[in-house]
Amino acid sequence: HLEKEELMPTVTFSFSKKKCEEIADSLRSLDLNTAAERNLVQSFSIQTVARLSPKDQCLPQVIKTVEMVKRGIGVHHGGLLPILKEMVEILFSRNLIKILFATETFAMGVNMPARCVVFNSIRKHDGVQFRELQPGEYTQMAGRAGRRGLDKVGTVVLCCFGDTPPPQTILRNMLTGSSTKLQSQFRLTYTMILNLLRVEDMSVEGMIKRSFSEFAAQRALTTNEYPKLLARGTKTLLKLDKEFEQDADSRISCEDVEEYYFRVKDVLSSSKGLLSYLLSSGGTGGSSFVAGRVILVTSARKHNYVRAPALVLRPPDVSSKSSNSSSTDDTVCICMVLLPQSFTSAKDDEEQNELKLGALDYVGEARSRFFAVHKVHLDEILLVTSTKHKIDSKVFYKGDASKSSLQVSSFGNPFAGAKSMKNRDDNPFAGMKARGKKGHASSQKKATGLSLVAQLVDDAMSYLINAENTELSSGLDLLDLRECAKNMHQGNNAMEFGSACDRLEHEVALVRQFKSHYHPNLELHYVTVDRKETLRSRVKTLRHLLSNESLQLFPDFLQRKAMLQSLGYLDENDTVCLKGRVACEVNTCEGLIVTEMVFEGMLNELEPAEIVASLSALLFQEKTDEDLDSELPERLVSSCERMKAIAVDLGQRQKDFGLPVDPLEYCATSLKFGLVHVVYEWATGVPFSSICELTDVQEGSIVRCITRLDELCREVRNCARVVGNPTLYRKMEAASEYIKRDIVFASSLYVS
Repeated sequence: HLEKEELMPTVTFSFSKKKCEEIADSLRSLDLNTAAERNLVQSFSIQTVARLSPKDQCLPQVIKTVEMVKRGIGVHHGGLLPILKEMVEILFSRNLIKILFATETFAMGVNMPARCVVFNSIRKHDGVQFRELQPGEYTQMAGRAGRRGLDKVGTVVLCCFGDTPPPQTILRNMLTGSSTKLQSQFRLTYTMILNLLRVEDMSVEGMIKRSFSEFAAQRALTTNEYPKLLARGTKTLLKLDKEFEQDADSRISCEDVEEYYFRVKDVLSSSKGLLSYLLSSGGTGGSSFVAGRVILVTSARKHNYVRAPALVLRPPDVSSKSSNSSSTDDTVCICMVLLPQSFTSAKDDEEQNELKLGALDYVGEARSRFFAVHKVHLDEILLVTSTKHKIDSKVFYKGDASKSSLQVSSFGNPFAGAKSMKNRDDNPFAGMKARGKKGHASSQKKATGLSLVAQLVDDAMSYLINAENTELSSGLDLLDLRECAKNMHQGNNAMEFGSACDRLEHEVALVRQFKSHYHPNLELHYVTVDRKETLRSRVKTLRHLLSNESLQLFPDFLQRKAMLQSLGYLDENDTVCLKGRVACEVNTCEGLIVTEMVFEGMLNELEPAEIVASLSALLFQEKTDEDLDSELPERLVSSCERMKAIAVDLGQRQKDFGLPVDPLEYCATSLKFGLVHVVYEWATGVPFSSICELTDVQEGSIVRCITRLDELCREVRNCARVVGNPTLYRKMEAASEYIKRDIVFASSLYVS
């Protein structure tokens, strides 16, 4: 079909090396090249294969790949020999391969456009689970369709192979969804920490700040001018502390106001937690917030009162909150609060003078004291008392809803103010006064006496003043919150709630022991402390944001540094020791394991071939079920077992220092012994074709592992130089020579 529609050359993406090979093998009878193209491919493949030794030219993968490319079919994946992979890429760029079966890596970094791209599937395994392609991954691979200057359009084909097509939602998200957000992959490693501690120009903290993971946070700090705010706040705090010390003589009988402030903060926090739990069941919190309940409230900065008695007018409304929301910051109740004796009404406040009794924030006067109708948050409630006062709450607070509805209904309504038919007074004798002494006496009394509303206000104020006097003399009785919550929980929850109530009662008793609690003008001194300590808290927060402690990876750095100090890589002054300098030489694999092997003398006991075989476990990455072969030398098997013990011990040490590391998992990911036998035979001179028969691992993976192994040999050789071990140095030189031969180190087609 592709050939008929003139859609070649085509790249078919399969997310499995094995699948690529199977599809290519199923097309053995297909020949897509002309005779001239076959001659060109044959001449180029002969030149390529001639770089290999006669034995390597007979490798099954070499023979099969050369035969396929002659027919215009190619395979490209990580399991292919590097020289064969380069041959396929060059032939495809010359339009001599018409259809190429490749894994996802072909779309990354290799500029090989095609006329058509085919997806064998849109599901891939990302190392954890199978999932659909993300929009960015699809765009990267589909973008290979269409050659610049040759094709007007590029064609993309999604294959279903008998299965039902993917749902439209999945396809729409894959084709038009937003690209994956960039996420920082910056990770602290032990080698990085050691190298940074050795130089003076850059610190570990500075490196973390320059990483992409901290970019947004560091930019926000600069944009918001936090350093200037910190300097200004620190200067103001010093001024407030100095003024507070100078005013010590004015705080007679209130010298302990600072300690009192912190105790009150503890009570407010404990009380908020208990009341939040009670209100989570809805209603009045087990009758703890019924109308008329006396509570003590503290709102120093906002309303300038401390441990002021208040009557609950309307309980907190928690019905509108989401059931799964745990935030109680916006939970408020409406209260009539007795204002302190030092309060004076601002007669020139027009906004205040317009308010009437029943409105929020109304301030009134009775019995030579002022009161206010305020919203009280849960974190402003000092304690809930057991006393209640019978009160008509609608007299003191009519609610916002009625007020707003009245304003809305009267706006633009021509019948506003007219009485409804139901409420019409049909009494024909309305307005007539009854004759007689009794009626005249009652009207006289009403005219000369206090109004009913004024009487209610007077009674409520009298009750609040009495509550204040009781608190300042003997202390108001606390409400037993256990009784309020007895139907809410049982078992462990009841025990925890009970212990929290005991803690609150103990904290309240401590607060009442301070002299400041009974000072008549407590709020004047308390506000000063509150302002000073609030600023101190903000300065502390700013200082933390600007310090290294706010860095996301800073705790991880401290844990890893402590781990290095315990192993002797660093001293108490963070100076890199000998073991640390050795670990700095290893960058190819897990440096701690190699360093421990060097210092335990494991490598001194092994021959060069055995050394490279054991080191291969640190570089091989693929999952295999192969165990250590019984044909291996006993010293090599013993060395591998000791490597496992070292890895488990290092994993356990990291776990002990708080790092999220499982010892067995750390050992399994750091050491894979699938190619130990293969590398050992290769180092002893066995041909490549023979070692391929010892494992199911593909040839390309073997070559890649041995190539990296040569680099690791150079690093271990440098470790021996740092330690001063000439024997190990010579052994690593010999080991490197043993593995550098034949197909593994064949020269690249791109550079020769």
